[in-house]
Amino acid sequence: MHLPLHKTKIVCTIGPSSDTIEKMIQLINAGMSVARLNYSHGGFETHALTITMLRKASEVCKRSISILADLPGPKMRVGKLGVDSIWLETRSKYILTAEEIIGDESKISVSFKDLPNVVKPGHILYLNDGIIQLCVEKITGKAVHCQVIVGGELRSNKGLNLPGIDLGIPAFTDHDYECMKHALESGVDAVSQSFVNNAGDLLRLKKAALELGYRPFVIAKIERSVAVENLDEILQASDGIMIARGDLGVEIPIEKIAIIQKQIIQKANLLGKPVITATQMLGSMVSNSRPTRAEVSDVSNAIYDGTDCVMLSEESAMGKYPVESALMLAKIAVSVEDAKTEGIYRRRQDFYRKDNTHITDTISYNVYQSVSHLNACAVFVQTQTGYVARMISRFKLSVWVMSVTSDIHVFRSLQFSYGLMPILSESDHKNWNTFIQKVLKVSKQASGIIILVEAPSKDKLNDTHRMSIIHLPN
Repeated sequence: MHLPLHKTKIVCTIGPSSDTIEKMIQLINAGMSVARLNYSHGGFETHALTITMLRKASEVCKRSISILADLPGPKMRVGKLGVDSIWLETRSKYILTAEEIIGDESKISVSFKDLPNVVKPGHILYLNDGIIQLCVEKITGKAVHCQVIVGGELRSNKGLNLPGIDLGIPAFTDHDYECMKHALESGVDAVSQSFVNNAGDLLRLKKAALELGYRPFVIAKIERSVAVENLDEILQASDGIMIARGDLGVEIPIEKIAIIQKQIIQKANLLGKPVITATQMLGSMVSNSRPTRAEVSDVSNAIYDGTDCVMLSEESAMGKYPVESALMLAKIAVSVEDAKTEGIYRRRQDFYRKDNTHITDTISYNVYQSVSHLNACAVFVQTQTGYVARMISRFKLSVWVMSVTSDIHVFRSLQFSYGLMPILSESDHKNWNTFIQKVLKVSKQASGIIILVEAPSKDKLNDTHRMSIIHLPN
């Protein structure tokens, strides 16, 4: 068993720059725990081949990874232009139309055909990641007449954002259903839903997956302002959260992104829900071999705040330096994790002292205290659903939490949580000392104080997890 130097998990998007077994092996060796497949791009056959190659690469490396299918959601885009690009001048007029046309300097089609029905005069619309801003003046038939407030360059198929506007459509679309069906049948472990509005979007996805015979790990992408408003219910309905800062940075004032990010991470941590911080983490490494100092600080702060995962998008999918980008994330993670002090956990300590309303809260907090005060070298937790392991993970311990489960789906879902090393084992481990010594020897860990959290016996349904302390001699 290989224990990385960093406990923060690394998510890498697979694309043209990384879609060979050789590159996938290099990414896994560099620290990739989760491979993301973006179903907004590429055909089903391509994704199926990528999944097969990822499993093969994992076998070669003898390291387990989780595969995440990212569903497109109701992504809105402009249509095609008759030229490579156009420039929209500030204070000029421009038309967005639901008709299928080839765009020009005066108008362009949009993929969202209900646009004329949901917008009103005065609404602000954004094109090309918010670079271009339009103000709706009037609607005539299928045409939305706008004035350009902030101009810029526009190319074919660029994004359209409508912050604060009720689109009247669910995040989980018919196309998402087909994407999810293909992904699950091809063997992915998790799905992430784009443009989530509320808990209902996730419940529809889960119901559809269950009807197909699957229970995937479901991650909600937070990229709409309404999702921030409904964060509490989304957290309850999801298995994890992704802070998708690209579209979110258009939906809310960009100067508030850092604050919102910290709030989301803190809430997710308290509930034991893994959180992925994504978009432009090392954006300059798409074309440069080294990141900017600002990017390094950005990644460091996300880890320091308690993110479970950091994610590469274009950097690993289309960039010139996919492996170097993953290695850089790993280096930053090691540096930040080593520099953490007790002080950053004080908020969580206070919370659990005041409100230990569930036995798992007490157990997880006691594990944290025991690791700190006894200088333990590892934690072993037996988990049937992954819940207890993730509740321990939220304290971002200084040691690895060996999470023992007999369920392959739980095993792979634990790849999303900070500091969890999943171990797949069918045994009930009546002799934990022998099992622990074997794992420590294989993982080249030092012997010493071990914190053990055992699951209740199957014949004692009313029992609860039990925590004990084992001292293994050197």
